[in-house]
Amino acid sequence: MRKQGANRVQQTLEHVFGQMKEWSLIWGYSLLPKTLNIEFMSPDEPDLGRCHFASDTIYLNGQLLQEGKEALLTETLCHECAHWMAFRRYGLGIEPHGPEWQGYMRQAGFEPRTCFHGDASKGGS
Repeated sequence: MRKQGANRVQQTLEHVFGQMKEWSLIWGYSLLPKTLNIEFMSPDEPDLGRCHFASDTIYLNGQLLQEGKEALLTETLCHECAHWMAFRRYGLGIEPHGPEWQGYMRQAGFEPRTCFHGDASKGGS
């Protein structure tokens, strides 16, 4: 049973990282998957994701690896990658959820949602 869970997580991560490669091509920065570090933080953290531009690191809540959270994991990763791209292209002086970030989200096929804080076990908000 534990091996099945590990296989599911591996498949989920492969799918999500494949999505990140697609976004990088859409956004015109093919090095995105090689540039960004992805780390998982404690499931107890209140945020579903964080983007640390200076360290090229995106932190995702460990709860997003639970079964049934694949869509939320994908959207959260896109949300944070879009932050990184917007800051990279336009500088740190832009609004975090401003039109630059919103444009990247829409290009990737997501409606820009700015509220991802909360308990990932409840699907976020």
